[in-house]
Amino acid sequence: MVLNDTDIARLLDAKQIVVLPEFDRSDIRPTGIRLHLAADLLVPPAGQTADLAGCQLKFDPVRIGPDGYRLKPGGFVLGATHESFQMPREVVGSIEGRSTCARVGLVVHCTSSTIDGNYDAPGKVTLEMANLGPFDIILRPGVPIALLTFIKLTSPVGASGTKYGSQQAAAAPKF
Repeated sequence: MVLNDTDIARLLDAKQIVVLPEFDRSDIRPTGIRLHLAADLLVPPAGQTADLAGCQLKFDPVRIGPDGYRLKPGGFVLGATHESFQMPREVVGSIEGRSTCARVGLVVHCTSSTIDGNYDAPGKVTLEMANLGPFDIILRPGVPIALLTFIKLTSPVGASGTKYGSQQAAAAPKF
């Protein structure tokens, strides 16, 4: 069951869902919370090969400047949400891009939408962002970039800790 705005507000008020820093309650949407882009990116230099069986990839840290970061068509970067959040064990998060961003070709959080490692401590979400459109896209800190929805589970999650849980910035792949 996907939680609606009333249930999300109730869980926020009860401190069962925690969002840091404090955020504008107008970012609660009918079925989720709108999240914003953090200022730091990880940019992969061209010419590398990703071996899914295991490899070390290089990513250059880039702080988005006052003019923004220009993501060219075909470009790919890792970013993170500005917000950190923590959920109760009977709720799992799902992150989706925004339709406004998608309409210019920006894919946010490619294929891996489940957020299940934020039970023990607040954490940010790494955003895998790709420009599939014909436009250069300017990324800026604080721009609304994604929607976090909450799904009520049939019973609480038992296991703690995932490979990427409770992260505080964009994280490169861990093979």
